[in-house]
Amino acid sequence: MSSTLFDYEWQFLLQMVTRINYSESYADVCNVILQQIKTLIPYQNGVVFRSARLKGDVVLSNPITTEDVDDESDHAFFTEGDYPHWNEFVMAPYSIVFRQSDIIPAAKWEKTRVYREVWLPKNNYWGLFVSLVHADSPLAVLGLMRPPSDEDFSPRDIYILNALKDPVERKFSSIFENKYLRNGNLIFSDRIKKALAQYNFTRRETEIVALACSGKSSEEMCSQLFITHATLAKHLSNIYSKTKVKNRTQLFSLFSKIF
Repeated sequence: MSSTLFDYEWQFLLQMVTRINYSESYADVCNVILQQIKTLIPYQNGVVFRSARLKGDVVLSNPITTEDVDDESDHAFFTEGDYPHWNEFVMAPYSIVFRQSDIIPAAKWEKTRVYREVWLPKNNYWGLFVSLVHADSPLAVLGLMRPPSDEDFSPRDIYILNALKDPVERKFSSIFENKYLRNGNLIFSDRIKKALAQYNFTRRETEIVALACSGKSSEEMCSQLFITHATLAKHLSNIYSKTKVKNRTQLFSLFSKIF
């Protein structure tokens, strides 16, 4: 796909990539993208999710959004319902940019339950997405939405996200795979250790908090820590009790500043 950007737009993109490269955490990268991309691609609602595969389906977690939300249920406008043909894009073995209108015709889209019950109440109609994948492993999904009164996202918008997706893919891959590992073992900075110490976590609970806040799915945590899902659920229950949170989204919000 060809498009043309002005010199100042390319300069802005390069500055944005620099800011992303200097970001230290998943939350930092998400916030830079959501705050900065609006200069080049206007949108109404934006969200980034950590993505994973579970039994052939897309699993989204750890949302960072432009909206003020307190609970995982507040992100239902994006995650609830079956998205027609989504797996073909989100589960591709490589990073890909796509529009909602490219997946399903408007007349058919408007009749779907996910549009009528999830998108319409939020006044969302047009969607532009980036599925970020590295070495056939899902990393994250970025979604930008516009109301029906606006125009659909343009080929220029797609071109901009295509120019941005490779450096963002590399950054997320670096954060998710390397930040807490040394010779296969989890490591923590003094700042992280101090923040977690106040909750009297066990060593295993500390590892689980770190993995959860780095965007790991339950499958990935169980595999890396060599524990069962039942054991993970027990540890998470203890962690929620100690931190007074109700779910993984609130846990991430609690520690997003240090991870």
